[in-house]
Amino acid sequence: MSRTQRALPFDGARWISRPAPSSQRIVRETRRDRVDWASTGTDLSQSFDAPGPVRAISVDLAGPDGIDNPYAVDVSFSVSLETADGRAIARKEFNGPQILWERFSHFVEVPNEAPPGNYCVRLRADRGRVGWYAADAKEARKDDGVSPLPVEGQAYQNEEAVAGVRLLAVETDPAPNPWFRSQFHVDGTLTEATINAVVLGCGVVRINGTRVGDEAIEPAVTDYDNRILYRPRTITHLLRQGRNEIVIEAGRERYSARGGDIWGWNIAPWHREPTAIAKISLEYSDGRTDEVATGPGWECAPGPVESEILFRGETWALSDTPLPWSPAQVVDPPRGSLQPATQPPIRALDPVAPVVVEQLTANKHVYDFATLMTGRVRCMVSGTEGSVRVTYGEQLAQDSSVVCDNVLIVGAAQEDTLRLESAQKGYLWEPQFGYRGFRWMQVETEGDVVVELVQAVPISTELARTGEFTSSDPLISWIDASLASTFLNNVHGIPTDTPIYEKNGWTADAHLATEALLHHFDLKTFLGKWLDDHVDAQTPDGAIPQIIPTPGWGAASDPAWSASAVLIPWYLFEEYGDPGVLQQFSPMIRRFADDIMGRLRGGIWHDRSWSDWLAPGHGIPPEGMAPVATAMAVSVFQHTSSVLRELGEPETAAMYEAAAERSAAAYHESYFNYAAGHYAVPDVDYRQSLNILPLAFNMVPEEHTQSVQKSLIQDIESRTHGHLDCGAIGVRHLLPVLSDAGRDDLALTVLTQRSRPGWGVWFDNGERTLLESWDTNARSRNHYFLGSVASWIQQRVGGLRRTSPGWKSFEISPIDDRRLTHASIRHLTPLGEAKVHWERGGGGWLFNVKVPDGASAILRAGGTSLELPAGEHQTYIASPASAPGR
Repeated sequence: MSRTQRALPFDGARWISRPAPSSQRIVRETRRDRVDWASTGTDLSQSFDAPGPVRAISVDLAGPDGIDNPYAVDVSFSVSLETADGRAIARKEFNGPQILWERFSHFVEVPNEAPPGNYCVRLRADRGRVGWYAADAKEARKDDGVSPLPVEGQAYQNEEAVAGVRLLAVETDPAPNPWFRSQFHVDGTLTEATINAVVLGCGVVRINGTRVGDEAIEPAVTDYDNRILYRPRTITHLLRQGRNEIVIEAGRERYSARGGDIWGWNIAPWHREPTAIAKISLEYSDGRTDEVATGPGWECAPGPVESEILFRGETWALSDTPLPWSPAQVVDPPRGSLQPATQPPIRALDPVAPVVVEQLTANKHVYDFATLMTGRVRCMVSGTEGSVRVTYGEQLAQDSSVVCDNVLIVGAAQEDTLRLESAQKGYLWEPQFGYRGFRWMQVETEGDVVVELVQAVPISTELARTGEFTSSDPLISWIDASLASTFLNNVHGIPTDTPIYEKNGWTADAHLATEALLHHFDLKTFLGKWLDDHVDAQTPDGAIPQIIPTPGWGAASDPAWSASAVLIPWYLFEEYGDPGVLQQFSPMIRRFADDIMGRLRGGIWHDRSWSDWLAPGHGIPPEGMAPVATAMAVSVFQHTSSVLRELGEPETAAMYEAAAERSAAAYHESYFNYAAGHYAVPDVDYRQSLNILPLAFNMVPEEHTQSVQKSLIQDIESRTHGHLDCGAIGVRHLLPVLSDAGRDDLALTVLTQRSRPGWGVWFDNGERTLLESWDTNARSRNHYFLGSVASWIQQRVGGLRRTSPGWKSFEISPIDDRRLTHASIRHLTPLGEAKVHWERGGGGWLFNVKVPDGASAILRAGGTSLELPAGEHQTYIASPASAPGR
């Protein structure tokens, strides 16, 4: 075998899997050919055969544009629709909550006793109408033993049989996670041995009992129909003369997800049973070469993880019974191409001991780790018969037990279980295929099981630190530091919103915080990988989904959310100074901007949008979706124009600049109240974000800028008494807008409020991470997007602001406010370390500054402006006698 041949990392290897019985696979129909509508007094139904126990039914429904009508879904167990004694076993009512009508986002949980058999699902409209997608004909396909099964049944309208199959998915109990193995011989002295291996959804490879690599979860989630990642490994040190054994332990992750949730991860187009491919390449000192590759001759068996549910956890069964090995099945390859991983790996950090242990009952203990983290349990288990169940959560019930309710999924959330079927002494147990978000672990035992040495194993993507910040105000320092710690709890191959409830790559969460996060971490390859996921997720019409990767949910663009497609490449370009990122993603950016442009009507966005999500007391804010989504469309066009100008395409850039101007003008015409001098929606009280965003994006005609600024300042000072009243989008831009209006002092007042809504409430409550919303009932306590304000902290409190791409120039200009007496900020730029420490007293400012080689800086303070070349500088600037003191 030549080195040229070795460059083909999987040449000769075949994908293998373990067939699962029909009773343990999903039954589904996902082809959208038409929508059938049910109105008041009519219903739509679909019968189906369930080969195994039914746990949940997901249905793919359609709603009228802009209307949320109430409706209900019934599930009945019967031989046929007409059977008189068919009994209803489940019903779920949907009262029209503000949730986008998206692919398979509606499910009905079925009681555990629901047996195999014939079922019927009925959709009833309580008012108005509701639609149900259908395929025109049943799908004929050969069962390969690892893919979902087709729906076998009859569609009905009222009680009349109709052609086709309505879209639904039937969740059953999954098959155990498989193991694969093969033996091979090493005959001679090796000079090099390498392995390329991929386990989908994720997995562990062991050679002679030793784990290959140290990634906690591998590979990172992608759209598996487009891209599958792998990491080459050297394994020479793991091999021995003679017989060797390779074992692959497979997990499910998003590729083979099970359990049921509103996003339909278990219904993803790529879904099938876990599968693996591997190739070992051997080079001997005498020039011989050899290969070991997955394919015929490999074996498979059910491993100790008898159930893995994406949002729940793993159920293990430990037994002394030898595994029942049988031939593995060669299967068709996934549609995605195999590509080397370039992003940092997901690592398990050193185990952490609990701070407090509370005994609730004789067999129930709660372990407090004193801070929110993401990871899983590690503990020592002994006993002859019984089980241990670990429940993870961010909150406690009144009786001090751990609670983790997730209404977005089927069944319990965040539970790992180990069942002993043989005697164990000192068994070190750690779940292998996922992570949980928690501060507390509840450990319950049954039988004679004893659990000792309970620890938490933190798990996160390995990101290099690039910045630090502290200030004289501990609250401000806490906000910046908590953004970093909360983000680290949400980086597992993609940037997620929460490590518990959704675990999705929500696009707005990331683009809102990216500028601030780039101060803390080197995100070039991590976000570069996620931008590749954007490219894979982009639809043929140019739309960028709202979660990336997506199983099909949220595929339509939302300018307030999907703007990550253009904003994140721009932030990466500004931070690292590399136009290559703009060149690489410019086709995606252009197609996305064109999709947004084509969906505007009269320059205004009229489709669904998450808008200024989670303003105090609200989901979608009172002003509705259109204003904020339209303003964000303007920002999309502006940034697209900037990208193309940077790439030397001024004429094309001008086209998007004109689109931005048209939408800005339409926004002004639609929402500007000339009598009041600010932007408003009829019959809705003053809304801050309606005025923040046009100021932030230079959308306000010059003659009205002062009155819009004045209205925002007056609202904050008079109505909200120094508090913000905006959601995630508005928060991102509020403080810079106030600074641009000459009100650094008011920006600082908003930032440091100690009453709700504000970050100070979380700080005073002893939180270690950021919450999802301003309200007292915030669901997630590990949600980073409201930390976007940290970019203002870094630039205006720390005083360090980049003024050219790649940090070739920057400005040092902290705000002049006597409530702040000192701050320090350090940032590792592409040119080296930039550092500022400033102190402020009655006589003026003392600065210690470091400017890296190849960069220059301007220091502005006390009415003085100084140019600073590369090097270290100490500078004193006296305060003018007339300087204001606030």
